[in-house]
Amino acid sequence: MTKGKSKHLISRRDTLRLLGIAGASTLVGFRGERASSVLPAGLGSAVAKASPLSCVVRPTQTEGPYFVDERLNRADIRTDPANNSVRPGTLLTLNINVSYVNGNSCAALPGAYVDIWHCDALGSYSDVGSAVGHKYLRGYQVTDSKGAVQFKTVYPGWYTGRAVHIHFKIRLFTGSQKTYEFTSQLYFDDSLTDQVYTQTPYNTRGSRDTRNSRDGIYSNGGSQLTLAATQSGSGYEATFDIGLEGITITPSSPPEVFNAAVSGKKLMVSGQDFGSGAAVLMDGEKQKTRNDETNATSLLIAKKAGKKIEAGQTVTLQVRNPDGSLSNEFSFTRPA
Repeated sequence: MTKGKSKHLISRRDTLRLLGIAGASTLVGFRGERASSVLPAGLGSAVAKASPLSCVVRPTQTEGPYFVDERLNRADIRTDPANNSVRPGTLLTLNINVSYVNGNSCAALPGAYVDIWHCDALGSYSDVGSAVGHKYLRGYQVTDSKGAVQFKTVYPGWYTGRAVHIHFKIRLFTGSQKTYEFTSQLYFDDSLTDQVYTQTPYNTRGSRDTRNSRDGIYSNGGSQLTLAATQSGSGYEATFDIGLEGITITPSSPPEVFNAAVSGKKLMVSGQDFGSGAAVLMDGEKQKTRNDETNATSLLIAKKAGKKIEAGQTVTLQVRNPDGSLSNEFSFTRPA
């Protein structure tokens, strides 16, 4: 992404200086501005309200200079697609549950794109500076019908001037048009980090220079963004719940399937009203599916389903949207 790549030219010293300035704001948006000045009308940030809610409303924080829109849809972000190597570090399983505020109550938000990105155990980000072309510790997932996603990653390392953190971004799309964006950061209890950093490869570096209390960005809402990580096997697991404001959900039409075709290993299903993260069901079995980037609401690609259908074989296809709505049953016969 050209815009993201241009940020690679910022020096680390300048980056930290800019981040320190951005951290002085009460709530910051995408580039250090207040969120209310960045989001379009009606798309507010997650600003705390006095009324009690069943979900937790969190503050925005700066995006920082290292976001690259890689469009890597994957749950395990430890692998580098450039060479299939796995980034070393202590396993961290991160569960994120996304809701939207509806009056004085909350409801799960399906179909939201959740990106996370962070530095590796030695403090380096992929696809910036000398690591351009590598894409480790980056990826996104689409929330399911319960508003949930899960990532497998490593416990982040540290770099000069920042507390230990993970960046995250939540976006909504209508087709290819982005309609909502929320950006913030996640933190860790310093005592837990001290414990993790006694292990390899973290202990190959000197002591970190910035704890939570000395981080200018953490000081603006970081306590509401700190993960309660617990030990799970040889790694750790954490769950983060967030409620978003300024989102209006209108009832959607159920998906409809019009046609299908096989192209190599792929099964292409066409129709209308496919939601972000919709799934193809073949004879009732869910297939690994993605929305076509240029025809997201009208074309689904089941990556390996095509090879499961023999010539002359008939299967029943349906599409299930993240909100649970089902399409018509479509009978598809692969040409002999």
